[in-house]
Amino acid sequence: MLAVPGGLALTGKRDSRLWLFLVATAYILMIGFRFRVGMDWNNYVDIYNQKRALSFVDLIIDREPGYGLLMWVSVRLGFGLIFVDVVSALIFCWGFFAVANRCREPWIAIVVATPLLVIAFAMSAVRQAIAAGIIFYLFSTWEKRSTISRLVLVMLAVLFHFSAVFVLIFVALGSRARSVIKAGGTIVAVLLVLAIVSFAPESVESYSRLYVGSESKLSAPGAIVEVGILAISGGLYLINRARWTECMGDSPLITNLAWGSLALLPVILLSSVGAYRFALYFWPMAMYIYSGYPALIQAAIGRAFYRFAFVIASFAMLIGWLHFANNSYAWLPYKTWLLQPEDTMLWRRSYAS
Repeated sequence: MLAVPGGLALTGKRDSRLWLFLVATAYILMIGFRFRVGMDWNNYVDIYNQKRALSFVDLIIDREPGYGLLMWVSVRLGFGLIFVDVVSALIFCWGFFAVANRCREPWIAIVVATPLLVIAFAMSAVRQAIAAGIIFYLFSTWEKRSTISRLVLVMLAVLFHFSAVFVLIFVALGSRARSVIKAGGTIVAVLLVLAIVSFAPESVESYSRLYVGSESKLSAPGAIVEVGILAISGGLYLINRARWTECMGDSPLITNLAWGSLALLPVILLSSVGAYRFALYFWPMAMYIYSGYPALIQAAIGRAFYRFAFVIASFAMLIGWLHFANNSYAWLPYKTWLLQPEDTMLWRRSYAS
């Protein structure tokens, strides 16, 4: 998953839609057809087996009705949990590659996000992967949308994972309303998110075990790494904003996300899992910034070195995560549904973990 986009990143290729389609297809197959991969694998098997007999109404009134509806469709069609995983992969990759396609150098964007976003996150967190895919698509088409359209897409994402409510802050900041109304809406959105983290942490912390063990929620090295990488990109953008704007134009959304990535650092002290969950929605900003920096480097050899360094750093990040992350053992070895024996049915109504 890194070798092909990494090799293409070294070339500096920008217009390569065929390769984007091929790599996107490979990512969908790897994410959607994984088998016993990811820390949440058994959790989702248990959830599916517990809820597959519930009625349509019972599934819809649950905390995440979008996921309940998806499960209901899967059960009625007899497709099993694999259908849910594939839909999650399709929606996530739809948003992820929409963002990459908008980046100056799409392959750097893909490479830098693959270790922690695609593999460590999308290969485990089915519900938030769907929400992230919707939000990523929203960010990729942000300038073309009205405030109402943005709000609708955010609420659609909330139907699959409650953490997407965090993006309401940026909808308020990006609205075209008068300054007073915009400021009021932003304050309300911020207070809502802070209230959720403070008084209902289970909304963002339940079933979250990618980086944080149950014994510690205030000291999570993985969350710090995730938020740190995003904050560095935001800081680099803000430091060089004048040069960036001159070279690639101004983007109020990226500016707001950059400030938000810095503001997210102290949130780790309040809730490391909450900070991690919210940080995932900042990856389009990081992809855009890291992939756009070669445009600020005048010397060709400097741009080549930058690309090489990022490819190497991404491989190092993936290797380091697989060796040192708290729960990375759940990703090893990688297995796919497509290569399982015949008695491992891919399309069925129930199965054991």
